[in-house]
Amino acid sequence: MTWNELTPALTGLASLATVTSDGGPHVAVVSPVVVDDAIWIGTNRSSQKTANVLANPAVALVWTGEAEAYVWGSAELLDDVDLKRSMWDGTWPYDPAVFFSTPDDPDYVLVRVTPERAMVMRFGEHGPERTRWSAT
Repeated sequence: MTWNELTPALTGLASLATVTSDGGPHVAVVSPVVVDDAIWIGTNRSSQKTANVLANPAVALVWTGEAEAYVWGSAELLDDVDLKRSMWDGTWPYDPAVFFSTPDDPDYVLVRVTPERAMVMRFGEHGPERTRWSAT
């Protein structure tokens, strides 16, 4: 499976799992988008997600729709105003102003997840069918 074959399963809401500073799990519902070879999430600088990514960039995402899709990767925070402006209109499947006021909002940051591996499970003619992808 190629990354481009996988990405149609990465739509809608997802659960983002991060690691807390004490090593525990933290899960939050997010509305990510795939742009080229990365997964993007808008969030608040003051969120638990942000604190967790700063402490440990290992993340996992799970989508459940017509398929179950799992992506594991490494996250980084980006606060470039030009990048935030470029993604503001039309990138997100929601109106970002509802959550972040403007792209210049200092509490608005972007999380870019670089996927390392993924798995998609669909039910086929003979039961569950799993396909896997790896960046390496």
